Amino acid sequence: MSNQDTEQYRQFIEKLQREENRQTTLNEIKNLLLLKPAVGDIVKNYTGHVMYLLRHEKKCVRRLAIDEINKCIIIDPGLLPIPEYIDVFVVVAQLVADQDITVANKAILITANLPFEAYPKVLEEMKIALEYTVSSKCNAYEVVVNISSKSFELFKLCADLGYIEHMMSQLQSDDVLYQLNVLELLSRLAVKPQGINYLMNNGALNLITEIIVDLPNNPLGNLLIPGYIKFVGCIAHHYPKEIFNKYPTILDLLFEAFDIGDQTLLLVALDVLGFIGVTIEGKLSLISLGRKYMQTVDKVAQLIRNSATETKVRALNCFASLISVDKDPNIPKSGPIDHRVTLMTREWFRCLSEHPSSMKFLCDTCKNPFSDIRLAAFNLLDAVCQHKWGEELVARVGGFIEYLLDRSVDYTNEAKEVKYNVIKKLASSAAFDEDTLDRIQTYIQQGPFFSENIMEVAMEEGD
Repeated sequence: MSNQDTEQYRQFIEKLQREENRQTTLNEIKNLLLLKPAVGDIVKNYTGHVMYLLRHEKKCVRRLAIDEINKCIIIDPGLLPIPEYIDVFVVVAQLVADQDITVANKAILITANLPFEAYPKVLEEMKIALEYTVSSKCNAYEVVVNISSKSFELFKLCADLGYIEHMMSQLQSDDVLYQLNVLELLSRLAVKPQGINYLMNNGALNLITEIIVDLPNNPLGNLLIPGYIKFVGCIAHHYPKEIFNKYPTILDLLFEAFDIGDQTLLLVALDVLGFIGVTIEGKLSLISLGRKYMQTVDKVAQLIRNSATETKVRALNCFASLISVDKDPNIPKSGPIDHRVTLMTREWFRCLSEHPSSMKFLCDTCKNPFSDIRLAAFNLLDAVCQHKWGEELVARVGGFIEYLLDRSVDYTNEAKEVKYNVIKKLASSAAFDEDTLDRIQTYIQQGPFFSENIMEVAMEEGD
C-alpha cells in the first residue's frame, strides 16, 4: 500500500469520528469502492499485493488475482512489459500446478501467450510443476505443446530445458489415462515439422515403436491400443512417406485392429485409415504396402455390406476418404488427377460389391431409409464422382440419375447439400446426353433446397 493510500485512509477514519462529516465521508468511500480502475492499473499499482494474492490459500482469491492478469493479456499484452513484470508471469506459470482447475486453466492460457522474451525465465521456473501430480504435469505439457508449435526457436528452448524428453519418459507410466493424455499431446507436437524431426532424430519414435510392439504383452494393452492407433494416424496423415518408409512396424497396429474383433477398436481403425488415406500422398503410401492394404480395403467393403448402422456409416466415410481427391489441401482442386490415383481408386471401388455391381450397390445404399446411412452413402458417391470413371458408372446404372434429380424424396438438409454437390460434379460430364445435362443445370440453378410445393404455392398466389 502506498503512502498516499495510507494517508487517505487515515483521513477517512478521522472524518468518520465526527458526526457532521460522516455522511459525506461515507459517500466518498462508496464512490472509491465503486471506482472501476482501467485494465492493468491494479497489477501496475499493487504488483506486490497481486503476487501475494496469486499465492493465497483461498482459491477464490487466487481466481480474482489471476483474472486481472488475464484481462491484461487478452486486451493488450504490452500493458505489462516483460522486464518489469517477469516475476508476476513466473508466479502465474507455476500456477499451472494449482489444485483449482479454474486457476490452472487461466495460468495455462496466460503462460501460452506470452512474448518470446518471457519464456527462458518462465519455462525454467515452471519446471516445478513436473514435481507434482499427473494433472500438474499435463498442464505444464499443455503449455509446452502450445508454445512449441509457434516456432522452431520456442520448440528448441522447450527441448533444451528437457520438457520433451520428460514427456517421452511418461509413456512408461502405469497410469493409463495419464499415458494417453501424454500421447495425445505428443501427437499435437508431432504434426509440426520441428516436432516430427525431433521425434525421429532423438529416438522417440523408436521408443514408441517398442511400446507398440509390446502392447500385446501389456495387461492394459487393450486400453492403450486405441490411443496409439490415433497417434499413428495423426503422424502418418501429415508425414506418410516418412512413417511408411522408416516405421512400418507401427502401422501393423492399425491393420491388426481389423481382425481383433473389438468393436470400439474397429471404429477407431476405420476413422484413422480414412484420415491417413484422405491425402494423395497417403493413398500412394498405402498402396505401396501391396497385399496387406488391399486385404484391408476388402474388409472395409465387407463392413459396408454386412455391418450394423454405426459400423456401416464409419466404413462408408472411411471408404469415401480413400476414394476422394478433393479433401487433400495440398492438391489444387482444378488440377489434373495423378493417373496412379485414378487407377487405384477405381480398383478400390470395385471391391465394394461384385453382385450387384459396386455402383448399383451404392445406388441402393443411397436409398436406405436410415438418414445417417443415406448421408454417408452420398458422401461416398461425392468422392466417386470426383473421378471421370465415377461419372461413367453413375450414367450406366439405370434410373440412378433420375433418382438423384427427384426432389420428391425426403432428405435431411445436410443430405440435400451433399446430393447437390454430387449433381454439380456431374454438370459437365460427357457421360450424359444433352437432355439429362439440361435437367442437371436446371437442378443446379434452383439450388439444393428447392421444392415443387413452394413453386406451386407461388404460382397460386400469382393467380
